[in-house]
Amino acid sequence: MRLLNDLMYSSGSHHYAGRHTFRNATRHDAMESYLYDRLAQLSQLQQWILITSESYRPDLRSLDSHKIPSHQVVQLRPSKTMDEYHVIRKAILSGNACAIVASQQLTEQAQKQLIQLGQQYHCEVFFVTDSSRHYH
Repeated sequence: MRLLNDLMYSSGSHHYAGRHTFRNATRHDAMESYLYDRLAQLSQLQQWILITSESYRPDLRSLDSHKIPSHQVVQLRPSKTMDEYHVIRKAILSGNACAIVASQQLTEQAQKQLIQLGQQYHCEVFFVTDSSRHYH
C-alpha cells in the first residue's frame, strides 16, 4: 500500500506544500518522493517517525529504498480515549519524535495548530490521504 496520495502540509516552513489536491500521477510521485526523502533526512536525528493509526503505514520496500530505518518507524495503535488530534499533540509534546505522519481527516485549523506545535518541538507533521481511495 502506498503511503500517500496527497501531501497537504509539512511543519517545516520551507516544506509547506499548500492546500492542493494532486491528481496527476507524476506530481503524486514527486510529492511521495519528497515525503520519503524528507523522512530519510529526519531519520538521521535518531528519533521516532510516528504514523497515526488513521494514516497509512509505508511498505518496507519504500522505506528501504529511501534508506529510512524501519526500526525508527512506528505505527501508533488506535487510542481508546483520544482522537487523532490529541494523539498527535501528545506525541509532539513527548519530544521523542522527529516526524509524525497523520491523516487529513483533521480540520485545516487543527492541522495548522499541530504544525505550529511541531515547529516548537522540532517535530515535522505531515498530513496525507489514502491513495487506495483514489486508485482502487
